[in-house]
Amino acid sequence: MKKVVLVSGILLSVSLNVLAATPQPSSSTLTSASDILNLPAENRRLVLETQGDKYYNRFLEIAFNEEQPMSMRWRALMAAAEAGQKKSIPDLLKAGDHKLWYMRNAALIALNEVSGTEAQKLATKLLKDKALVVRSAAVSVMDKNLTPETRDLLWDELNQKYNYKGTQSLWIRHQIVEVLAQKPFDHELKIFADLLTDKDARVQLPAVKGLEKLTGVKLGEGKMQQSALVGLWKDYIKKDKSLN
Repeated sequence: MKKVVLVSGILLSVSLNVLAATPQPSSSTLTSASDILNLPAENRRLVLETQGDKYYNRFLEIAFNEEQPMSMRWRALMAAAEAGQKKSIPDLLKAGDHKLWYMRNAALIALNEVSGTEAQKLATKLLKDKALVVRSAAVSVMDKNLTPETRDLLWDELNQKYNYKGTQSLWIRHQIVEVLAQKPFDHELKIFADLLTDKDARVQLPAVKGLEKLTGVKLGEGKMQQSALVGLWKDYIKKDKSLN
């Protein structure tokens, strides 16, 4: 019995020592915005919930400081959005017009967490951004609230020259078709059918998904190679005159 008690006491002591050794963020140890930004993501989030507003202006100073590295500026802008919430909208919109692509990208992602409405407006603007990664982020944001108007914008972007590198289709094109194929409109059937002959095979598969949803038809059995499935759909479209 004494051995059991002794062992239990040792385990309890070890457990308490381990807990005591685990670093916990507190106002006494975090003396600057940089300290907060260098915390692991989960710890940073906990601190921002209680002290974030106190460091809001400092986060912005870091975010717009050109001497800071990209990773720090990105975290600072995200932290400002989380700390300031609606108050951060004007500053995020300013960042959305920044000369550096990663600031525009971070602004869009952060704004989407703070105000879906403002994020949709900025995404519409950044859909034509010169940086591919920013355009791709804009598509992802627009996917959250597709309207007939935004669908038309995405269809228009599909074949823009800047979404190709020479004659090579860039990844954003199949991203756009994947988004539009989720809940396709009836009048888009012919557009999806035409995409079966797109030179980018990555575009063809989401086009098939759009056609399946619009027609209620599923061709092929079990797992098929993409080329075979696309071929079946090409034949189906040719035979059904109502789809031509």
